[in-house]
Amino acid sequence: MMLSREQQAMFWSIWAKAEAEVLPVRATRFERETLRHNTIKQACGVTSLKLVNPTNDFDKVMMAAATMANDYDAMAHFCVAGERRTCHMIGECARQIGEIAGEPKGWPYCQALFAQAGLPASWLDIPESLLFSTFKMLDTHRRRMLRRDHGWSGAHKGQPLGFNPTRSYARCGRVLGYRDGPEDRLACIA
Repeated sequence: MMLSREQQAMFWSIWAKAEAEVLPVRATRFERETLRHNTIKQACGVTSLKLVNPTNDFDKVMMAAATMANDYDAMAHFCVAGERRTCHMIGECARQIGEIAGEPKGWPYCQALFAQAGLPASWLDIPESLLFSTFKMLDTHRRRMLRRDHGWSGAHKGQPLGFNPTRSYARCGRVLGYRDGPEDRLACIA
């Protein structure tokens, strides 16, 4: 199973409402399973919940189930799930840019990049179709800062350039260090 326990619980909660809306009370187990498998297949191309990936496919299955259940709150939540994830990544990348630059917030750097690209100053005003491109632009700037300002050369030297939303950067004297989550020790690389 690729879905987390929380995702499975969310699915079964919405699915119970969907079954109650669509199927008669006397529906057999076979009819219920057939409806579920067909709904999953239509949404993401696989017939089992075990094969649903935890991001885009999960969002599609949840949107289909919420539509069947007439659950408008869930439909509103899942119809913008991809955009919410991208916005979260933009926020984390902005935080990391600020940490790398030694600023408490990375937004001035981000706003300067937005202006240079001809985008609105606030990421909230950026069109949905440009959100992921905006994240890629910020991530490129973050990598450039690591290479140019701190001499990082990649994971093979213990200086990862790839994006990790839980990564945080801090100074170890004059050297920039990082940690990949709150439980990790700060790795200072000279």
